[in-house]
Amino acid sequence: MIGLIKSEVLKIRSTQVWFWMVVLAVAFTALGTIGPIVTAIDDHRNGNPVDYYGLFTQSQGAGVALLVLGLLGLTTEFRHKTITPTLLATPNRWLLLAGKAASYAIFAVLYAVICIVLNFAMVIVWLSAQSIPLEYGHGVAGGVFKAFLSLVLTGMFGLGLGALIRNQAAAMVFGIVYFFLLDNLLHFLPLVRKGYAYTPGGAMTAFTSNGHLDNGPSDVHLLAPAVGGLVFLVWALALLVGGGQLSLHRDIS
Repeated sequence: MIGLIKSEVLKIRSTQVWFWMVVLAVAFTALGTIGPIVTAIDDHRNGNPVDYYGLFTQSQGAGVALLVLGLLGLTTEFRHKTITPTLLATPNRWLLLAGKAASYAIFAVLYAVICIVLNFAMVIVWLSAQSIPLEYGHGVAGGVFKAFLSLVLTGMFGLGLGALIRNQAAAMVFGIVYFFLLDNLLHFLPLVRKGYAYTPGGAMTAFTSNGHLDNGPSDVHLLAPAVGGLVFLVWALALLVGGGQLSLHRDIS
């Protein structure tokens, strides 16, 4: 298993995709952090409480980079026809999927750490320059940990989605459109908004936002954060298992 993980890590490092995904993750984190910082400065000047939880959890905005990285995990193999030699080297298809999941989890952890450090650095430097006190209570520690887990789980979700769909273009379009467009519409649709809390987007929102939905209908209630995290984990595992069953057990060549 160790050898398989090393092999998969080498595959990821052998292209520039991992680097550009780091750049994308850093960009989304930086852009997502600027707005809350400006708002915090205005709140402090106007005598309003500063949202420290929101300030220190903006690293979760890098989820799109982790989603894309995961989506490329298996779809790239199918697109470039490298899945055949990969399976010849590792005939056990479930072992292959486990090795890929472990290797992409390693990269997801590294990406998450980079984004969290950047988020903290921007907040600390900017607020200190404005002589605004820094506070790490208000649930900040738990929020940072949840943001970290959300990035890792998003990478696993992307890997499972890619395994399920196989076609790289289709997987990319569906994954990005779902999280950036469809997810924002589901909690407004009468027929589905009651069950929105159990969708991947609803579960992730609950996990990272202390169980409330901003800018949504008042009758849409999210799950408790811990439950939301478990539901999203179930989604990620279901996609991995379902994708492995449908894709890796088909005739590859």
